[in-house]
Amino acid sequence: MLTAALIVSSSPSLSAATPPATQVVQTRRDSMTVTIEPTKRIEVKLVMKKGQKAEYDWKTNGGEVGYNLHAEVPNDPSVKAHTYQRGSSAAEKGSIEAVFDGVHGWSWRNNGEKPVTVTVKASGQFSELKKM
Repeated sequence: MLTAALIVSSSPSLSAATPPATQVVQTRRDSMTVTIEPTKRIEVKLVMKKGQKAEYDWKTNGGEVGYNLHAEVPNDPSVKAHTYQRGSSAAEKGSIEAVFDGVHGWSWRNNGEKPVTVTVKASGQFSELKKM
């Protein structure tokens, strides 16, 4: 679902007769469910521009997974990956602000002996939620 929020700003150089500039900031909601086989990992990312913000909520069907919430620029090795948070959990929620244009999201690793299903929900300023 795509929604839009209106942010109004004005420039100090505009005269009183000039209407303020407006900028439409599009927001969206999306979700994805993935199954991770034992000893495997899966990456799911939000495509974001620098400064965009998104809220997330992910949970498993009960099993704990290792995770790395990070950002990278695909096909550009000159930009070093940025780590937001790492750990091991069955559920996490929070928010991220993109530190650069690129993909921002999760690498989940199933260290268990049974498949684990992860469902992630995101809302905010991003153009796509995709499995990498």
